[in-house]
This record gives sequence, structure tokens and C-alpha cells, in this order.
Amino acid sequence: MNIIIADKAGFCFGVKRAIRMAYEELEKANGRPVYTLGSLVHNPQVIEKLEDDKIKSIEELDDYPVGHLLIRTHGVSPSTRKRAEELGYKIVDATCPLVKKIHTIVFKLKEWGYKILVIGHSSHPEVEGIVGEVEKDCKVIDSVEDAKSLENYTKLGVVVQTTALWSKFREIAGHLPEKAQECRIFNTICHATIERQDTALKLAKETGVMIIVGGKKSSNTRRLLEICRSVNPNSHQVEYTEELQPEWFHNVEEVGVTAGASTPDHIIRKIVENIKNIGTI
Repeated sequence: MNIIIADKAGFCFGVKRAIRMAYEELEKANGRPVYTLGSLVHNPQVIEKLEDDKIKSIEELDDYPVGHLLIRTHGVSPSTRKRAEELGYKIVDATCPLVKKIHTIVFKLKEWGYKILVIGHSSHPEVEGIVGEVEKDCKVIDSVEDAKSLENYTKLGVVVQTTALWSKFREIAGHLPEKAQECRIFNTICHATIERQDTALKLAKETGVMIIVGGKKSSNTRRLLEICRSVNPNSHQVEYTEELQPEWFHNVEEVGVTAGASTPDHIIRKIVENIKNIGTI
């Protein structure tokens, strides 16, 4: 059984940067507590390792002794950041630069009088942070049906969640110019996301089974699964090696492996080794 790992898989720039910043801040803290506001990234093994190293993920600012606080890669709303500052936290902004760019875009669009539209999942922390930047001047949609049901606007400014499915964004965006006298659409999908989607799709077409490694809460990993299953029904997402099922690999000559942008290389290697062991049974 031949195992092929996608050319683009695993940690992206933004995740590497955030984890590096977390450990740098731990060294500077001199014993003060170091927190991340929400999961720094959407991968359970990474969060477990951070917790083991005394970098704790918290959801509520008021429930813990004040210390150093890392803003997660997905970003937060200005009001959340202001609240943390008022409580006395030392803020370390680990927001992915590409997410921060979206915050800048929507802030400018608001200043220029645009109704702002975000294409993405309304409950995702990245989208919540973007919406928090402009509050009532913003609407979130996630389907062609949502786009078609929009009212008409004078000025409409559009951004998209960085981990969105490229083909879905393109389809939704195609229905938006007719909804406004003036429509400005910004493709804010992360380049690393597009690269991973393209290489995963290619590999899924060429292999008998496709394994997507990454956290179940990771939006970009779920998109990889969606893409792979569109061309290869024998595609499966796993967080841990124990989830691998021997029957997936029966009579399979080639296995494709890809991983979400918050999946560490050592987890990918561990999954590959376990697939090899299954292949020898």
C-alpha cells in the first residue's frame, strides 16, 4: 500500500506564528499566568500540549487571576479586547495577519457607508470577531439561498471567512452584484487554504482512500473533507490514530493523506505510521 502525503498539508504561517508567540510570552511572564482567549487554534493535541506547558485556554475573562492574554488566531471583537484591557490583562495579539486584514477592510467599508456582508459561518470565532468590528452594519450569509434572499442595497461590501471553500465563495459571490447599486467583493480566503484545497482535491481523485487529519472543530479541515468526498466517497477525517478503521483500506493500493492548517507534522507522521501498520495486517 502506497501512502502519498499532499504537497500542502499541516501548519500554516498563522498557526506557527501564534504558537511561537505563546511560548515566547510564557518565557516573559515570570510566573504570571498565561492564557489564550478561547482555543489558540482548532486542534485538540496542540491545545493539550499548551495546557501541559501552563498556557491555559479560557472562555471567560472574569473567572481567572489576571495575567498575560493571547488573542487567538481567529481574532476577537474590539469590545472583547477592550474588556480584557480594562480588567488589566497584558494583551498579546496572535490574530492571524490575514484575519486582521479583514478587520481593517470591514472597518474601512463601514466608514465609507457600505452595508457589510460576511460569507462564512456565523458561529465561527473568526466571523464573530469580524462582525464585532462593525456590529449592526453587518450581515452573515453562508449559502446561495441566503444571497438570493437579500434585500437590495445602495452600497454593499463583501468579505469571506479565511477558511471558506473557494468554489462555494465563488458561487455565492456571483449572485451579489445584482443586490446593490455598488458592490465591492474582497476575496479574503487565505492563500494557504486555497493551496490545501487544490492539492487535496487532486490527491483525492488519484487515490483509493483519502485521510484528512485535523481537529473536528477546525473549519478548514472540515472543508478539506467536503472537497475530498465530492470526488472520493472513501474520504475520512480523523483527529487521533484510534479513529482509523482497517476496512477503509481493504483492496486499496494508494492512500492519500492531507491535514488541516492547525495540524502538527508529528500528528501527520503518527497517522501515516499507523496506516502503514494497518497495511501489513
